[in-house]
Amino acid sequence: MKIHAHVLVFILAILAVVTPPVRADLTPESVAVVVNGDSWASLTIANEYVRMRSIPESNVIVLRGISSFERMNIDTFRDQILRPVFDTLESRGLRDQIDCITYSVDLPTSVNVRADTRGQSLPQVITPVASTNGLTYLHEWVMRKDTDYLRLDINRYSRRVLPLPVGEPLSVEDAAEYQRGMALYAEKDYERATQVIEALTKIQRDDSSLYYNLACCQALTGQSNEAMVSLQQAVSLGWRDSKHMAGDSDLTTLRTRPDFKALLAKMQSQKIEMQPTRGFRSTYGWDALGNPSESGVHYMLSTMLGVTSGRGNSVEEVIACLRRAQGADSTSPRGTVYFLKNGNVRSTTREWAFADAGEQLKATGVRAQTVDGVLPQDKRDVAGALIGTATFDWETSNSTILPGAIVEHLTSCGGMMRERDTQTPCTDFIRAGAAGSSGAVTEPYALQAKFPNAFMQLHYALGSTLAEAYYQSLEGPYQLLIIGDPLCQPWGDTRRVGVSGISRNASLKGDIEIRPRFIGRESSVKEYQLFVDGKYTQTAARGEPLTLDTTAFADGEHALTVAALHDDALETRDRSVTLVQFRNTDNTVSLSSRTARKARFGEVIEVKLRATGASSLQVMHLGRVVGQAEDGQGVIELDTSRLGLGVATLRVIARFGEDTVHGPSFTVDVSAPSLRGRASNSAQSAPAGMLLALDNEPAVPLLDTLNANWLTEAGATEGQSFEITGVFDAAEPGLMQLQLKTNTNARVEIDGTMVIEAHDGTWQYMPVQITPGTHLLRITGTAPKRNPRLDLRLGITGTRNPSDRWLRQALAKNRR
Repeated sequence: MKIHAHVLVFILAILAVVTPPVRADLTPESVAVVVNGDSWASLTIANEYVRMRSIPESNVIVLRGISSFERMNIDTFRDQILRPVFDTLESRGLRDQIDCITYSVDLPTSVNVRADTRGQSLPQVITPVASTNGLTYLHEWVMRKDTDYLRLDINRYSRRVLPLPVGEPLSVEDAAEYQRGMALYAEKDYERATQVIEALTKIQRDDSSLYYNLACCQALTGQSNEAMVSLQQAVSLGWRDSKHMAGDSDLTTLRTRPDFKALLAKMQSQKIEMQPTRGFRSTYGWDALGNPSESGVHYMLSTMLGVTSGRGNSVEEVIACLRRAQGADSTSPRGTVYFLKNGNVRSTTREWAFADAGEQLKATGVRAQTVDGVLPQDKRDVAGALIGTATFDWETSNSTILPGAIVEHLTSCGGMMRERDTQTPCTDFIRAGAAGSSGAVTEPYALQAKFPNAFMQLHYALGSTLAEAYYQSLEGPYQLLIIGDPLCQPWGDTRRVGVSGISRNASLKGDIEIRPRFIGRESSVKEYQLFVDGKYTQTAARGEPLTLDTTAFADGEHALTVAALHDDALETRDRSVTLVQFRNTDNTVSLSSRTARKARFGEVIEVKLRATGASSLQVMHLGRVVGQAEDGQGVIELDTSRLGLGVATLRVIARFGEDTVHGPSFTVDVSAPSLRGRASNSAQSAPAGMLLALDNEPAVPLLDTLNANWLTEAGATEGQSFEITGVFDAAEPGLMQLQLKTNTNARVEIDGTMVIEAHDGTWQYMPVQITPGTHLLRITGTAPKRNPRLDLRLGITGTRNPSDRWLRQALAKNRR
């Protein structure tokens, strides 16, 4: 017996609709970036990604007041994230332009969906926890609270094994009966299980697993001939897992039969062919055949740019990952894709596709190899890898991951990011150099449909972006956390679009005509599109000009993007960006200096602007206002804590009555405050943990603060002051993250310097540059009237609650 995706779900009726080729391919104009505006880390990574990938400012959505950066319930997720994101895209006129929503850090990675499933009886393997990007991809179902988003065949964009099965899908009632039959099988009531499942096959079905599981029940009840008929039907409908069938104990009575051996040999000799690789657009409806259709269902590609809390990476590691991904574009890495076999169910679940995916990769010119083991050993050319293991240590493999590689593992907890979760998280692959990785956010029960199959690497090698490659190989995406740059495209082509009629920094007014030309074989170009500041404006056929009325836009700086849409199998597009000035009025805005300014995080800086006659001035960052003045000759104060770290790009907007002028852009380079390690007498042999003192009582040991109610458990009462101290070591310099949520008036000090405080029950975030040495952590505050709660996380690589796992008690002379 094998629990397969289609045991749990039913496929919608197949609509035989044939549509002409369509064009897709992700570009910066089609990617939206969601940012936690309260988190410096989220802003920092957005600063880097938006600058590096030239994401339009209008495509950035900054959210505030996010109640959790780890897990939230489904209603909160809809209210705080999904609905605001899609409403913002709609209000900005971008809904049909955006094909991918990618999330910066300090946003939840998992969502509890029990509120949607209340009253439903779910199979054990359909666990009610989903990933943020999975729910974003399936937004249409999520927003209407349709729990079909839990189905493991829900993704019609995924490329399936050919030939596609022919037959009737299971109705809702039939699917419930199927689940009842499988429950009887689990109870070893094989006779009744056979009766229930066999009744569903009175008409031809399209589900190969139904016939395979029926064969198992029949074999267990001595119906060998009937079992062989059911097995042959399963194979004809696409059952391809010959290794599982050969070793399935349910089929022991069939193994000596010549027809079983012949069927097994036939399966082993069959070549697996998948539906062709194709591009993605969120505006396409997808029918049950996997083709675009006006009546089909819609999706939205989604990834996380990184995870820096819990078991995540450091901010520097996430930025390094994104830079490697961008640098890998169109490099056609000269490496090898490795498929790892080791006999573990985490490996065998996907082994059915290794050989054929590898052969087809080789046909594209990309080396592929199936090897025994847990990790590729002593390989300096890892261009991708599919791994099946619960734990690993990449450094012990002595292997090198090439830029742009997708490296991931099938296991239970790879996408579980909370501090005390088990097994090795997928973020370890990011640390080791992967451009993309993934893992389930809760127990997935090793179902293939919940993980990408081996053909993901083929889609990638054929030129798909990272996001497209993932979702083309993933049938039931609701639980998979995908980390990486969605635009990464190592095997994409580098081609250029030329334009005449405009030039860099040209001053333009009135109507202008732009004549695009493709530098290469222009016959492959279907049409050209024009974007102004990243927003689509018009389309022209090949050979025709693009015309633009500049008076329809604000005066000042603008980016004009011309994209060539190709009529090829991969649905690609190439683009050219030209920065120009629109000058239809005499209104202007000037800045005292455009030189990059350096500032410390939290410092308030002044920006001097001049716009004679303007009624107001605004400074924009990541699509939101961060400073303003009510006259045209103003000094605007900017709080750098609203900008994040690194180089933040800002733009000036001036209002002249009903007219608007885009003023100059400028940058501010923001750095984190630094702390130096202090010499400490707290030896390595000092007791693990911290010391807690309430009012003037003697300090007592405190071992853990994982539960935010630890103050209550320690006996703190209303009005009592508290002090917690502990020391920790930093072996290397690094950027430490501090995250604090409390209803006390807590202050957190490191080495005697106050670094973060909070009291209103919302999350506060702070960066600190830590130097090597031993550091003193001190937390003080006063308990409120009821239920004091204090949740502090800190760390360089991920974040942790203070505990005896990494803190030692401070000696008296080191406490204050």
